[in-house]
Order: sequence, then C-alpha cells, then structure tokens
Amino acid sequence: MIFTSHFVSMLVFSIIVSTLIAFVRYDAKKDIVKYTLKLFLYMCVGVIIFSWVMYVL
Repeated sequence: MIFTSHFVSMLVFSIIVSTLIAFVRYDAKKDIVKYTLKLFLYMCVGVIIFSWVMYVL
C-alpha cells in the first residue's frame, strides 16, 4: 500500500480529481484554483459524512 491510511489516500484522490475536473471546465487560473478548492472541500465533507453514516449503521 502506498499510503498508510485510507484518509490520506482519500485526500490525494480528491485533490487529483478536483484539479482535473477544474482544468477541463475552466480556462482562467483564478477560476481553476477556486473550483478545485470548492470541489476538494465538497469531496472531503461528503466522505466524512458518508463514513459517519456507515459507522452508525
């Protein structure tokens, strides 16, 4: 395994995917950075909520 925890793997995956999606969607550097951060935060919050729901059930 490359990373020691699933959380670090999720963070790396989220930053890569959100960056690629931002590059495909926007041309301006400011918009790319803004959209990348927004998607990254959405993915992280979504994973934390989904993990909590799985833990409870």
